[in-house]
Amino acid sequence: MSSKILAIDLKNGLLTAIAFTVDARVMHVTGHAVVQVAARPMEEALTELSRKIDFHDATCHVALAAESFFYRNLSVPFTDSKTINKILPLELEENTPVKIDRLLIDFIVSQENKPHSQIIAAMIDRELLTGRLTALQALGVDPETVTISGIPTALCLLNTPDRPADFLLLDIDLQEATCILVRSGHICLIRPLAFDPGLAAGFQISPENTVAALRPENIDTTFQTFCTAIFQALQSSDTAHEPSGLAVYLSGSVGSLAGTAERIEAGLGDLCLSCSLAASDPTTMEGGASELPKMAPDRPSCQLVPPPAEGTWHPGVMADAVNLGWQVIKNWKGFNLRKEAFATKKSFNGTRNQAIAITLPLLTAAMLAIFYLWYDYAQLLKEKKGLDAQIQAVFIETLPDVTRIVDPVQQLRVKIQETGQTSAGKDGSLPPINILTLLAEVSANIPEPLDVRLNRFVVDDNGLRLKGSTDTFNTVDAIKKGLEQSAVFSNVEISAANLDPKSSKVRFELKLTMKGS
Repeated sequence: MSSKILAIDLKNGLLTAIAFTVDARVMHVTGHAVVQVAARPMEEALTELSRKIDFHDATCHVALAAESFFYRNLSVPFTDSKTINKILPLELEENTPVKIDRLLIDFIVSQENKPHSQIIAAMIDRELLTGRLTALQALGVDPETVTISGIPTALCLLNTPDRPADFLLLDIDLQEATCILVRSGHICLIRPLAFDPGLAAGFQISPENTVAALRPENIDTTFQTFCTAIFQALQSSDTAHEPSGLAVYLSGSVGSLAGTAERIEAGLGDLCLSCSLAASDPTTMEGGASELPKMAPDRPSCQLVPPPAEGTWHPGVMADAVNLGWQVIKNWKGFNLRKEAFATKKSFNGTRNQAIAITLPLLTAAMLAIFYLWYDYAQLLKEKKGLDAQIQAVFIETLPDVTRIVDPVQQLRVKIQETGQTSAGKDGSLPPINILTLLAEVSANIPEPLDVRLNRFVVDDNGLRLKGSTDTFNTVDAIKKGLEQSAVFSNVEISAANLDPKSSKVRFELKLTMKGS
């Protein structure tokens, strides 16, 4: 994969984006940008983001803030995704804060026990999604996929070898956080949580893309309040399991801040078995990206990337955008809100390329078929000319007196009819055997290997006289014996047999008496 890809993580307070290519399974970041939204409209923040990173000629993928969605955990008696998509609006109609027609729904399977499925349904207001897509399209990009921020990082952890089967991911940013619970290797809970809602600590992103608090004296209180919200979310939602002894992984701008892991671990107490970053900070590599740093066994790592050569790179701030890129590359199955009326429309270039890919083989096959038909026609035409030449040769040999040949087959047919008519008697009646029948009888009873040429054929009332030439006198006797086998002739006599001194051929004359004469 070498084409340019754009991954944009759109949280309500912070926008991050990377542009990258992939070669030999290594992500090469060609551009990155961070924009703090603050109190500005999202369109204004996106415009600033587009000035920091090139949006053009890139395949785009977007993750929207988790708090932009509503979530419901359901058990449905189906496993087929098409069937589940059809029944979801009916199942959710009475449990949504707004009319179901206003919401676009997608789902992932959290557990599958045939014939039942445990699913997580995510719903977003169609107007909100329309606004986000319109703002991006105005800047020249039309995302191929739209997912939920934080989910790509959870999928990245799920696909990391030796990861725990149960863990809790906390994706913490400036004023929002996402709590994602994994049980038995499946995402089973997604909850957006408020973080520092009153700006008590006042976390901000500096121009160097580092995170700092305007009021550090309030950081501990902010995290204590946040941990209480985590307890409440887990206790109210995870009724099947007692929330205790979980590995906790941190992501997001504030999640990667120094001291966050210790504060979360202290605030969660027995719930937290261990607390660490979802990804480690890779060191700058002199020789390229072929050798990424190895992680300790107790610190599962998402796919790491070499830092860009230029600009300020903060792995914790950029983690969500990077993991969105890896989800695209690895094709990990998750949410995708580009469906129904919001499904991507193929560009002209894509349609043209697809048309070319389909048309070229068909055109090649058509050309081969035309060539084969032309070759076959040429062979048949050649064969026809050969047969016509043979017919003409037979015609000339049979009727040497005819000089104008128009239709040799028809002309021979007419000549045969005329010959049959000349064999009629004076009263117009045909003899028992006509001339053509006699010729056929003579030809059939003269042995084929013999060298014989008949020069004269005379029919009278007494019978038939044949004159011709051959190579030896023995051949004359053989001709006589062959004709005697005919049922038409009662007697065959050699009237004359002489050697021609000029040609060394034997000239002979035979008299054949027909039966009944």
